[in-house]
Parts: sequence; structure tokens; C-alpha cells
Amino acid sequence: QVLQEEELQFLADPGTPESSSNQVVVTNNAAYQADDLDAYDLDCDEINSTKIALMANLSHYGSENLVEIAILKDDLQKEESRNIDRELALEKEVKELNNIMFKRNQSAQTVHMLTKPQV
Repeated sequence: QVLQEEELQFLADPGTPESSSNQVVVTNNAAYQADDLDAYDLDCDEINSTKIALMANLSHYGSENLVEIAILKDDLQKEESRNIDRELALEKEVKELNNIMFKRNQSAQTVHMLTKPQV
């Protein structure tokens, strides 16, 4: 649609004289917008403070976990070392027992051979 010349003039200058009420509305709107920005800023500050507190808590819990992990690793290494020592001791004992059994078998065989009647 093509606007008529009168409509264009009306849109360009609505003919409303600037009054103090218009200025008050504009000033009040600006004040409300500033309050909104302050409130938004306050919300952002609270969010940032909350984030900082959360990160501090997380790092605190994380450090406790790291300490616990280090303790558990140390305990595991000690237990593994004890188990290796036990295994080596058992292997040594098995060798000694095998040696004793071998000597007994040899002795039994020797006794058997010595007591075997000669034909």
C-alpha cells in the first residue's frame, strides 16, 4: 500500500507537543530500566559468587579424594609387597619340601635295593 501524503506527514510529526508528562514517562522508564540493570547485575554477581563457592567446595572435595586415592594406592602397594613376600616364602618352602620328598624317595629306594634279596 502506498501511504497518502497526509498520512506520511502525520507519521513524521504526530503533532503531540512535548510536555512534562512525556518527559516524566521517559525519565521513569529510564529509571526502571536502570533498576532492572542493577537487579540483573545483582543476579549476575550472586551467580558468580555461587559459582565461586561451588568451585571452592568441589576443589575441597576433590583434594580430599586425591588424598584418599594416594592413601589407598600406598596401602595397595604395601599389600602387594607383602603378598609377593608371602609368595616367595611359599615357593621356597615348596622347594624345601620337594627336596625332602626327593631325598626320602631316594632313601626308600636305596633301602629297598639294599634289602632286596640277591638272586
